[in-house]
Amino acid sequence: MSDLQAVDCDVLVIGGGITGCFIALRLGQMGLKVCLADKGSLFREASGRSGGGVRQQFRNKAELPLAMESVRFWQGLAEELGEDIEYYQGGSLRLHRTRQLHEEDTARVERERAIGLEVYLLTPQQVRGRLPVLSGNIELWGGTFCPSDGTANPLLLGRALAHALLRAGVEVYGHEEIQNFDAAAGCLSGVRGSRHHFRCPVAVNAAGPWARRLLQTIGLEFPVTFRKSQILVTEPLSPVIREFVSFDKGYLRQAQDGNLHLGGRGMPIIELETSQTMSSFEDVGRDFPEAFPFLANIQIIRGFAGITTWTADGIPILDKVPGIAGLWVASGFSGHGFCLGPAVGKLFSEWITDGRPSLDLSAFAWSRFGSVEKTP
Repeated sequence: MSDLQAVDCDVLVIGGGITGCFIALRLGQMGLKVCLADKGSLFREASGRSGGGVRQQFRNKAELPLAMESVRFWQGLAEELGEDIEYYQGGSLRLHRTRQLHEEDTARVERERAIGLEVYLLTPQQVRGRLPVLSGNIELWGGTFCPSDGTANPLLLGRALAHALLRAGVEVYGHEEIQNFDAAAGCLSGVRGSRHHFRCPVAVNAAGPWARRLLQTIGLEFPVTFRKSQILVTEPLSPVIREFVSFDKGYLRQAQDGNLHLGGRGMPIIELETSQTMSSFEDVGRDFPEAFPFLANIQIIRGFAGITTWTADGIPILDKVPGIAGLWVASGFSGHGFCLGPAVGKLFSEWITDGRPSLDLSAFAWSRFGSVEKTP
């Protein structure tokens, strides 16, 4: 006899990051009985450990419409949630340190503008005019600037979403580690966790890096790999950077309280752990002051790391899980899913309740990586 406590619901969402929270919120607002389960607490993993970038430029052409749709939600999100999330459209500035990158981005800007994104190709002089703290000694071929890009505070957003979920009637089960799925005649009938048995006809696997392990319990290999992204935070400074700035060694942005967030390039990992490595301090200490000399004398006060989940083509898998009707997956956001959360939440709620989303998501099908078959 099972010791698990039975819970009946219309939909179970697995994963309390930005994607799972918005899917659960929108479904709850539609009047469905929704449960949200996470192995820890909301926004404890990648969403709460992100750089907070809300970026549209420099995306796969299939993903750009999704990002643009999401930014439209971001613009009214603080008002909807009734709380400050420090969302700020200061633009994103991408630096070109090589001629090759400048030429590649010249073509990319043309593609993005054709889709409808306001994005500009900048000369070196224009870049330096926007970013006077940039070193005058580095090679610079120009850059690109998207004025409607911005940033938000992940921790404030996580708190605001927790309150919104409560208002929408969503039942949140923290420290509930999902173990496996129940299915009968090819249809989902329930999901078993560490403490509860969720009896539900629909579930969404939005568990980030842990989505792969969950799918392995039903014999499916989810085609993703993992990277550790690490961020260092400086002491508070007077305003020095308005934009979200990216360059060949990483990115930086200034939070509203004055702290600079310095993010290096992610490192491939196998074990899903989030300890800060000494290499993050070494890399930032070596690479960032070369481009931004003022950083050489700035104190680092803390740091943190998160795990990002990557597909081979750098865009997520948003799809029904083959072989089990009622089971869905939303994972593999490849290090830039923070921006997409609001739109994915809306589209999945439409897909689940109406049978199709209002924006075509066929480019994000699992089958683009080949046939999906169960392992022996």
